[in-house]
Amino acid sequence: MKRLLKWVGYILGGIVVLILIFVGVIYAITSTRMAKTYPTQVEPVAVPTDAAAIERGRHLTQAVGKCMDCHGDNLAGKMMADDPVFARLWATNLTRGKGGVGASYTDADYARAIRYGVRSNGKPLIFMPAEAYYHFNDSDLGAIIAYLKSVPPVDQVTPRPSIGPIARTLSVLTPFPLLPARLINRDAPRPAPVAIGVTKEYGDYLLKAGGCTSCHNPNLSGGEAIQGVKVPNLTRAGIGSWSEADFTKALRTGVRPDGRILSAVMPWPYTRYLTDEEIRAMWMYLQSLPARPTGE
Repeated sequence: MKRLLKWVGYILGGIVVLILIFVGVIYAITSTRMAKTYPTQVEPVAVPTDAAAIERGRHLTQAVGKCMDCHGDNLAGKMMADDPVFARLWATNLTRGKGGVGASYTDADYARAIRYGVRSNGKPLIFMPAEAYYHFNDSDLGAIIAYLKSVPPVDQVTPRPSIGPIARTLSVLTPFPLLPARLINRDAPRPAPVAIGVTKEYGDYLLKAGGCTSCHNPNLSGGEAIQGVKVPNLTRAGIGSWSEADFTKALRTGVRPDGRILSAVMPWPYTRYLTDEEIRAMWMYLQSLPARPTGE
């Protein structure tokens, strides 16, 4: 019996040592990645000053980019996660107020952060969905920057992020976007501009720039779990029984055709601001896709 207990102790001790080594390796890898510098050549972007362009930027920021979902309706930052095992995250204050970046950011700094997920010093931003915003064309990016520069200043100093073991492990073992700067090929040619209109091409643009492909899979077949919620398949294999009216209702009210409420992970409080034409373009693109098995 004593020998058995001794061996059990050895086994448990060995497991603990392996876990500590694993955690140590994960922390070493992620810490190295977060400390890495990402040299980024920022293409000049014209930033307009007229009211129409600023309003266009406000709409893109709210309805398409859904920036307020993380940064708050006043863009002064808010708590995104408060779990030491996962992460403690506050989104950055984007205004010109105390604690905000607006007073010091240049147009190039905004473009670098939004399009590439990189700070002015070359360090990567955490959980900044630049892999989606990379798709914003120069005109729309310029309008977004113009709007961000126009928002009223709010004094709010946000805490530095603290990344726990779960988020770190996911970022090493899965495509989890802890550091989106790592997901972007900065040497690739820019995506071709797409004309605004009720077309499947513009719908594709909105879905990509709005981050839909970040959560629902690049081919929109879903399947991944986010915060314990399985992401729906947006191809006809998943929502083939939906009508355009059902799709519009889901984006506007957060209610599925069967009456169920969409998960809180889905930012429908902001997609409800999409125009009828934008929603129709997105629907046209989704309808053009082949049916794909969930998670393909």
